[in-house]
Amino acid sequence: MSNQYPPQQPYGQPHQTYPGGPGYPPPPKKKMSGGAIVAIVIGCVLGGLFLLLLIIGFAVSDDSSPSEDKASVLEVTASPSESAADAPAKPAEKAPEKPKPAEPKKTAEYPSGDYVVGEDIPAGTYTSDGAEKGIFELCTITTEPTGDTTMPKIKTSNADERIIITLEKADGVVSISGCEPLKPRS
Repeated sequence: MSNQYPPQQPYGQPHQTYPGGPGYPPPPKKKMSGGAIVAIVIGCVLGGLFLLLLIIGFAVSDDSSPSEDKASVLEVTASPSESAADAPAKPAEKAPEKPKPAEPKKTAEYPSGDYVVGEDIPAGTYTSDGAEKGIFELCTITTEPTGDTTMPKIKTSNADERIIITLEKADGVVSISGCEPLKPRS
């Protein structure tokens, strides 16, 4: 009889060869504990939130320069080198100017920032018209008391939600963030 088929190879080992030597089963795979998985998930979520808040903070950050919102005033003065002929003619006699009506006293306003109660901002009751208009409309007012007997105050609002807060000297530092200016309540 002729061999039509190639010679058969001897049966191989049932498993691949591993460092443990031939014929040993592969080492068991290590499984992660449930606590490790939970820690990784929580770390990813908190890291993502921190990154999101950081991006929003950079997008919303303001320059705190008060002249930015007001119209600029242009003041023109003549240089000493200009001759009197170039200057406009002055009337011979000026009529006495009428006294200007007294401007109503502007109440103090406290925009975003940190203020020491009793030094930077007087103790009393204040209101805010809520969050400033923008991308991230959230107003927060918090206090950091100086003593152990006073609890911190936390007030938050969205746009067009009024906040009323009463500040006392024991409240220590009041922090205002993202709010329309805080005004004394009348």
